[in-house]
Amino acid sequence: MSTRLHQVKRLLQGVREDDTLYDGLRTLLEQQRLCMIRRASDELLAVNDTIQRHYDLLKENSQLRRSLLLKLGVTASRAGMEEVFSWLPAPQKSAAQGRWQHLEQKVERCKSYNEKNGDLLIRQYEFIQTFLGTEPHFIYQP
Repeated sequence: MSTRLHQVKRLLQGVREDDTLYDGLRTLLEQQRLCMIRRASDELLAVNDTIQRHYDLLKENSQLRRSLLLKLGVTASRAGMEEVFSWLPAPQKSAAQGRWQHLEQKVERCKSYNEKNGDLLIRQYEFIQTFLGTEPHFIYQP
């Protein structure tokens, strides 16, 4: 197998791996939210550790994808991925483009879950600050 063909196959394999990882990440982000709502701190720590491992794997895959795209002589971008897809025969091209678009949707969904979890964390922090009386009294605020 040629080096170029091997690189393209590895690139497509990485997309499939990320697809699975983002499914797991979405589930973990949902668990994280439930832990925060229930204030299950021990369980939250465990979920956060697992989320971090997912982030590490996704980062490694992203770095590998970038490296492979550059080795293939295309830009490390969406346009570069599209160029690689254009090299594939029609059925494989269509399947690869569909998987890539599906992965992009999963990434956006996970970003949204993560932002919502961050908002919840901020609201909980603000509540605690108010409850504990560490916020300045409203009379003294400008």
